[in-house]
Amino acid sequence: MAEQDLNNRSNTIPIIGSEFVRPQPSDLTIVGDTVKDANGNKVFKVKTPLFGLHNKRILLDPNDSPIVTMKMKVTSKHDRWQVYRGGDLDDKIFTVKRSSSVQLKTRVEVFLKHNQTKEASCDFTIKGRFMKRACTIYVGDSTKVIAQVHEGDERLVATVYPNVDCAFIVTLIFIFDLINMAGTGV
Repeated sequence: MAEQDLNNRSNTIPIIGSEFVRPQPSDLTIVGDTVKDANGNKVFKVKTPLFGLHNKRILLDPNDSPIVTMKMKVTSKHDRWQVYRGGDLDDKIFTVKRSSSVQLKTRVEVFLKHNQTKEASCDFTIKGRFMKRACTIYVGDSTKVIAQVHEGDERLVATVYPNVDCAFIVTLIFIFDLINMAGTGV
């Protein structure tokens, strides 16, 4: 982690909600569908509904209340996922898609609600590798890192930089993993 990025507290990034933003770096551990903080407390869980026409996941808080719904667009050649607030599929927050249909390294672009009609330049970028389950999340096409993920012993470990929405990052991690699984034919 770059020292200057850790100390840059002037830019808060609350995409899903300010209640998920911490002023210090947050280390999260993801095992299966459960996300825990550094103290071992469950902070999020991802639920896969049993029935439905669309491939979707729901990010839940520790009380099992829906935070966001992630829904894959079935007819997309770029593995496009749309993310909605809570369980309401009318309140879209952002869209995530693979930057091109053929890639050696995974590059995924994130477009916030205000930027979804043009998609001229992305708001966030996720770069990583298929097999390593590791990625780095950047602001737009810049080199400003807001989170990093690496694979540990049968788990993913994420470091979310200060003033960044942890629910947003966790949502991106799960979508990135699902896109990687689709790209490998799993």
